[in-house]
Amino acid sequence: MVLDGYFIQYKFIVPETIKHSSYTYQKLFRALYGYTQNVCKSSGKVYKYHRKGILSDVPYLRPGKNCVIIPKGVFTQLTDFFKPGKNPSHYWQGKGDWKAVYYMNEKNIAAQDAANAIESMLLRKFVTTTSAEHESLENELNNLGTILSKGSNVDPGYKSLILKEAEKVVSNPWFRDSYKASPKLTKFYTNYKAIQK
Repeated sequence: MVLDGYFIQYKFIVPETIKHSSYTYQKLFRALYGYTQNVCKSSGKVYKYHRKGILSDVPYLRPGKNCVIIPKGVFTQLTDFFKPGKNPSHYWQGKGDWKAVYYMNEKNIAAQDAANAIESMLLRKFVTTTSAEHESLENELNNLGTILSKGSNVDPGYKSLILKEAEKVVSNPWFRDSYKASPKLTKFYTNYKAIQK
């Protein structure tokens, strides 16, 4: 099975005074893809926090430098970012600070590649737990399923939150057409369906 997507090749154009190795230039890529930060608590436990970028909540493939393959429904989101210079992480005040040029073409991808992209996306999906900790959506979905299977009570608001976040994953067209190619995604879907009851 092949799935529909768009191949986007892009280039950021910045003033000559900004070197490509500079933090200012790197912020563009962080704004696009987001980044994961490890935070050490005084207890010694390490938590991962994903600082979102434009593509953080969607599956994508990066076949090379400055190019990405995305589901078709994400194209406007990406081009909107390229146009104004606004993004979730930073805001460039001057209009001429940077711009982007891009080339787009339709691309068919294999179901296994789409499943791999969704598995990577799940590594960027976090929720705040009832104990106010930052945990992965995948782990919380598993934990919630275990608790419910034992007949224990759960906070209805928390269950609703987990279901809402999981729904965003399973409703993605790439997920629907590829989850059976991945044991990890099949388990995610099974857990999602189980806690819906």
